[in-house]
Amino acid sequence: MKWIDRKPDISAKSVTEFLSGLSVLPVLDLLSSSVESPHVLISDSVRKTVMEHISSNRTESGGLLIGEVFSLDDLNSGVVAVSITKAVPSQDFDATSVSLSMGPAVWDIARSYVTKHRFVVGWYHSHPDLGAFFSGTDRKTQAEFFNQEYHLGLVIDPVRDEELWFVGKDSLTIPFSHVWGGLSELAMV
Repeated sequence: MKWIDRKPDISAKSVTEFLSGLSVLPVLDLLSSSVESPHVLISDSVRKTVMEHISSNRTESGGLLIGEVFSLDDLNSGVVAVSITKAVPSQDFDATSVSLSMGPAVWDIARSYVTKHRFVVGWYHSHPDLGAFFSGTDRKTQAEFFNQEYHLGLVIDPVRDEELWFVGKDSLTIPFSHVWGGLSELAMV
């Protein structure tokens, strides 16, 4: 394999698209709170897809998250929000109650949804009855494959009804106040 450096064919959307229609105080609050961690928007239908997938068995399962990034500058700086528009469950995987290895087919399926502004923004997986946390293996996966400022990692324990979100190569925890769930598609940007 030969690595070729080239300009990405994906890009962030302007944060003004995300903030249009909001009054000044919510805009200032949103911008100031996104310095440490971006806000995450997830629709009811995407959450339903994820929950149906991970609740169907007692082993770990997971998939990819497709969405849009809203930034002050570009994909590498000033990320204010990530809107998740699609979950792509992995159907080709090896799993136990404490491990998951997703096959390459999930990437092929995800690729069919990619556009200039909509692309893989992260991944999700379950920890059935173990609690929601990022293990050392999860952190390594995040650092190696989901290492951009906007890349999300979601872990859910469907048995204990727990979830945690992480962002970037260092797997920084996203505060619950930054996750806007239960949104209808009409409310999504």
